Amino acid sequence: MSLAITVLGSSGMYATAERAASGYLVQAGGRNIWMDAGPGTWQNLMSIIDFEAIHAVVLSHVHPDHTTDLFQAYHARCYGVPEPLSPIPLLAPEQTLERVAGYVGGLDKTFDLEAVSAGRTIEVGSAKFAFFAMEHPVDTLGARIEAGGGIIAYTADSGRTGDLHALAKGSDLLISEATLQDQDGSWSGHMSASEAGALAAECGTARLVLTHLPPRRDLEVSLAEAQGASQGIEVELAEDGHRYEVGEGL
Repeated sequence: MSLAITVLGSSGMYATAERAASGYLVQAGGRNIWMDAGPGTWQNLMSIIDFEAIHAVVLSHVHPDHTTDLFQAYHARCYGVPEPLSPIPLLAPEQTLERVAGYVGGLDKTFDLEAVSAGRTIEVGSAKFAFFAMEHPVDTLGARIEAGGGIIAYTADSGRTGDLHALAKGSDLLISEATLQDQDGSWSGHMSASEAGALAAECGTARLVLTHLPPRRDLEVSLAEAQGASQGIEVELAEDGHRYEVGEGL
């Protein structure tokens, strides 16, 4: 059994013609977990699995480029079938749950809302999600996912002072935000590609995938900046639809 993750969206801030906003499909032990639900990710998810096959949803934080396609799932699970489907877990920071539940009444018809915080570990089937506090203007959780002997670390949105080393240390795959390029200077709550490369090197991750990529920028610049800081670790740009597997059974 391996642990797999498919990129559903890799654009930072908003969806573009080429890339959906943030979202991933995590698969382990026959379970399908939708992690972050940015604009455009629902359609990409539906090209892989049916909505009845989603076993859980995880949201890193409340910002709309990570959440708005959740309401596609709500409508599909409530009104796209003869009877509403049984609720599935929706794991997110309390602030996120309050905001999304306030947008659509009756969200609990199809989701079991469970607030999670840094330090919690939740099992979804055979996959363990350990949550870590990230540096961002709103409550934001990165996720360290373990199953089948493999480890995937996802930073969500974070500046360099988040609990990133505990999140990423020894991971097989680090999916790190890379919103900025060196020319942008420092922004609160986000990392540059070179900072992502340095993080991967410091944490001894085996492979780095850059995501939350800046629209309307030359992404080869981001790639080169990350490679320059990664001390030889393999680095690539996230691409919507690309699937990665780690752990046993490869």
